[in-house]
Order: sequence, then C-alpha cells, then structure tokens
Amino acid sequence: MAEHRPSLQKYLVKDDDEEFIDHRILGDQLIKNFPWPIGVELRRLFSGTLQRPDRGRLDQIFKTIERTMQFISYVLISQLWEEKRKRELPLPQEFVDQFQRRIETTTLGNFSWVIRIVSRIIRDSGGHHFMTEMDDVLDRKFFQLLDFWAPERNDIGHYQINLTQDEIEKRCVEYEEKLSLILQALSFLSRYKLVTMREIMVRKVKHREAAFHHHIDLLNSSDSDFKATEVAYTSYIDSNSVLLMKDFKEPGEFLNLSPLVIDTRPEVIDQKSKFMLKKDIFLYTRFQNDRLNYIGTEVTEKVDLTMLSFYPDLLDQFRELITTMTQPTDVHSHAR
Repeated sequence: MAEHRPSLQKYLVKDDDEEFIDHRILGDQLIKNFPWPIGVELRRLFSGTLQRPDRGRLDQIFKTIERTMQFISYVLISQLWEEKRKRELPLPQEFVDQFQRRIETTTLGNFSWVIRIVSRIIRDSGGHHFMTEMDDVLDRKFFQLLDFWAPERNDIGHYQINLTQDEIEKRCVEYEEKLSLILQALSFLSRYKLVTMREIMVRKVKHREAAFHHHIDLLNSSDSDFKATEVAYTSYIDSNSVLLMKDFKEPGEFLNLSPLVIDTRPEVIDQKSKFMLKKDIFLYTRFQNDRLNYIGTEVTEKVDLTMLSFYPDLLDQFRELITTMTQPTDVHSHAR
C-alpha cells in the first residue's frame, strides 16, 4: 500500500525511542486506506475478540474475502454499465445469457465470475479499467487466487463439513496468508476515495460564474464517524450517491456505485414508517419479488429499505442495469 501512497512509508519506520513498530497503528492505516466495506471487515478481523484461531476467526476471514470480492465486482459492473451506455460495446453472449441470474442472487462464486468476465470484456474492447492498476493486477495469477475461495466457502463457510479444532487452526493460518495475497494485490485501492455525495448547493455571486458546493462524506475511515467536507466545483456531479473518486480535484473522474452500494445515513426519519430504518452503508445482495435486498456494513440484522425516500430511484436504476446488460449487441453492426 505504501508503494501506491508514499506518505504511508512513515508508518513502516519505528521511532528512535521505540523498539518495535506499533502494529496497532499499521492496522488502523490498513483499515482507513481500504474502502469502508472492506476496511470494516478488516477492523473486525483485527479486533481482540477474534485473535484466537477458532471458528469465529475463520468465519471472519471468509466474510472479509467475500466483501472484498463483492466490492470489486460492483466497481467493475458499474464501469461496464457506464461504458455500455456511452458506446455500443459488444457483450459476449455468455455474459448476456448469465448476467441477470448471477446478479439476482449474489454468491462468492458469482462475484468471481463477474470479476473475471467483466475484466475480460473491458480488455477485449480496447479500453482500460477505471482503476487503471486493474489492467495489470487482474491477471491469471489473481484469478487463481480468487478461484480458491468459492468451493472452500461452500463447504466450510456454510458448515457443510465439520472441522476439528486442529483443522480450524491450520485453516486460519492458511487462509490468512491467501487473504493477505488478495489484499496485497488490491492495495492500489488506497489511491482512490469512496465517498457519499450528500447534496449539492449552487452559489452564484454577482458578476461571477456559479459554483457547485458538494457536501461529501469520506467513506475511508477506521470507524463509522466519517469525515465530512465541502468542495466547490465549476460543474456538478451525481448527488445522493456513493461514488468512487480518483481525485477530489477532478470531479469528472468518478464511478457511481448506486444502486449496488448505498448510504442511508442522510435519510431523515420524518414518519413512523421509517422508525425501523437503520443508517449505514449497505451493499446489494439480492433482487427477489421485484424487491432489492441489502446487507449493512455495521448493521447485522436484516433491514427493510423500501421506505427510503430514494428507494424508487434505486429500483429504477437496478432495472435499467439489468436491461442494459442483457440487451443483445449487434456485433456485426458495431464492427461496421
């Protein structure tokens, strides 16, 4: 991670009056430099209650890799969606035939499939990933690292087989190493910022151009008390959305991850029907009976989000996503 963000190098050097590097500080930096959906799982993995190599730690290792793959999948899907809308990008028939089924019920195996095939589509089209480091990182070696997890998750993570304590301890050590390799490969994520674009205010002073003041919450943190900031741009970008940004100074360089990643914290509890609403960062998990289901990053219980004021927008966006990704492409027309 320090290779991508040189400012982190200072945490790798111990002070003159210290004998060892404080690994608690290193852990804190890892958590806050990964996007929150990944960072919060690392925070749990680093917690004192999960230090013993037992079933609880093994389950958290699985949860961390699953959230990591889920987030990367949603970044790739969001980019492909935008690419497909902007130009007649040919999609392989395999993708068109399987995408709706794969996205309607998310699993670790489906995340792996998405990462592999969407990355290939972007490459074959002659384009580049939004996070340009993916051009080199998402290679055969990386996919082999991903392929390890799905069958293990199905057998062990879902309690299909019983493990002795010795087997659990061995797997904790083995899986920690494999998770570490994935996170090392994805350490470039530290160069990007995950943000919630809360609202945009237009300010116009006499004889001057209008400025668009964006109220932003930075979702890179070691806790859920996210840092808020205000940035003025000469143009406006998507509001009420979770965005992945390359640079605050370049508002055009972003990916809108909605409706796959959403933030309910700005919602105002202004009626009784919202009393059960939880404020958190949520990730999409399933589309069933014309209804979107989400999982929280801190909220552990199942939450009904249909009462959100912007839920109809999320539903429309998801339907548009399915339509865009499953429309057959006239490859011959595109070639001409």
